[in-house]
This record gives sequence, C-alpha cells and structure tokens, in this order.
Amino acid sequence: MKRFLFAASLAMLMLLGGCSTTRQEQTPFEILKQSVVDRQGNKMEIDSDYLLMYYAADWCPYCVAYADQLKQTYEQYKQLFGNRIEIIFAGHKDDQSNQALLAFLDQGNYPFGYIRFEDRERTNVMGLLGPDRFYIPGFLLLDRDGNILSSSNGETKDDYVRDRPLYHLQSLLMQDCASCQK
Repeated sequence: MKRFLFAASLAMLMLLGGCSTTRQEQTPFEILKQSVVDRQGNKMEIDSDYLLMYYAADWCPYCVAYADQLKQTYEQYKQLFGNRIEIIFAGHKDDQSNQALLAFLDQGNYPFGYIRFEDRERTNVMGLLGPDRFYIPGFLLLDRDGNILSSSNGETKDDYVRDRPLYHLQSLLMQDCASCQK
C-alpha cells in the first residue's frame, strides 16, 4: 500500500509539474493599450489593430494649430475603420507632470485617451522614439506586436514628415479593405 501511495504521489507531482504555467511577457502594444486613460483618469478599453502614438505639447504653436485637423482626421478614421485604430496622446519628453498632459488635452478638447505621466517609464512611451528624434507634433504607428511601422521623425530634422504614419496607416487599412470579401 505504501508503494502504491508513493507511486501515486510521484505521478501526481510529475503531472502537476508539467502543468505549471509560465507568464508570458506582454508586448509593448499590450502594455500601452492597457495604460490608456481618459481625461478623468478612467481606464479606457482599447481593442485595436494599430496604435498611433501622438507626441505634442501645449507650448508648441504647430501642435496647437494642428488640433482641429487632427480631431477631424481622428473622426474620419473612426468612421472608416472603427476600432481598428486608436490614437493615444503621449505628450512631450520635457513634460514634468500629469497636469501638463491634461492641459494639452483640455486645450484642444481631444476625444482620445492618453498615457499618464506616472506611467511613462513603465510603458516606455518616450523610449519608443529612439535617440534624438523628437520633432513635434508627430506620431508613431505600432502594430499589435509592438513593431514601429512608421514614424514622423527620421534620422535628421529634414526627414521629418508629420503625417507619414497617418499615410502609412491609411495605406495598410485600405489594402485590408480591398482584400475583404463582402
């Protein structure tokens, strides 16, 4: 009987050992989308195929002047592509507080969420830009795997094209629609 109990216990340990779960690392995309909040600080549910990270600041005259056009573009993309895309405000590397981010969102009355100042390090939202490539306003386009598909910035300031990621996204989504079966 003791041998049977020993053998049964050993078999159970082997089975349980084989069933151990390993925690998979989250992609940058997952970390970012789980960190988005609205202006009131409520967590937003983001379920999109692409993220457009928007970098801007309230002291930047080009960013302020771009507000109406960006809101219009956002509305059009949402009408055309629904939840396949989401814009998330990231701010600027020189921001010092959450209040600075909220001031920008309130100034432009933007309809999209943002990454709180205190979540920047955990999400690596500023690190995604790479070294010395920070011209605003600008975007990064990320896919579900967290790959950067396009950036407003380039190697030099002369390579900067604000809407490059928007064009790239539109091209990707139009290709997807063209291959859809109706």
